Amino acid sequence: MSVSSAPAPDTAMVRGVQSNPRQSVRTSAGRILRILLAAAFIAGAVALAMQADQFRHVEAWMAALWMNPLIEGGVVASNDSFMLWVADDHLVAFRVTAECTAVILLVPQLILGGGLLLSRRIRIGRGLAGIGVMVALVMIVNQLRLGLIGWATQQGGLEAGYEISHRYVGSAIGIAGFVIALVVMLLVMGLRARRRR
Repeated sequence: MSVSSAPAPDTAMVRGVQSNPRQSVRTSAGRILRILLAAAFIAGAVALAMQADQFRHVEAWMAALWMNPLIEGGVVASNDSFMLWVADDHLVAFRVTAECTAVILLVPQLILGGGLLLSRRIRIGRGLAGIGVMVALVMIVNQLRLGLIGWATQQGGLEAGYEISHRYVGSAIGIAGFVIALVVMLLVMGLRARRRR
């Protein structure tokens, strides 16, 4: 039985296999990009919370814009309120308050979305798409909620129509919209619950 020894490997070749400088630069750049994007979304959420009053003006204007052709008598916006006729002689202003704005739904989800971008399990493109879809869904659902409150008040008056649509139906729609937007964001990002084998 003979024993032979293999020649010692070339050190430069071993180093080249073990560490690829380009891959290292790509990884570092990707990590920095993720940190910057996460910081931008978290800073955006903080700025949105601080500018909530101005954002409510935008929401009232948006509500008046799409509701105007659909609601009898039309709808106009003024500051953080939209106004419509209830019965034939009452012009009622619906103020988008701090409790009714989409800001209270968007801020925590933007912070969560920014935090999730730090994970390497999520592709940056999918992460950005997920956050974009979430923002759109929250805005649409909240606008529909405002429209429902206005329409219900016009149909049922301030006591029945407003109270029921604002306190009960509107709250349920807001909660459902928050949950749906969160789930859709996670699905678009590619995060799914792991199945047990």
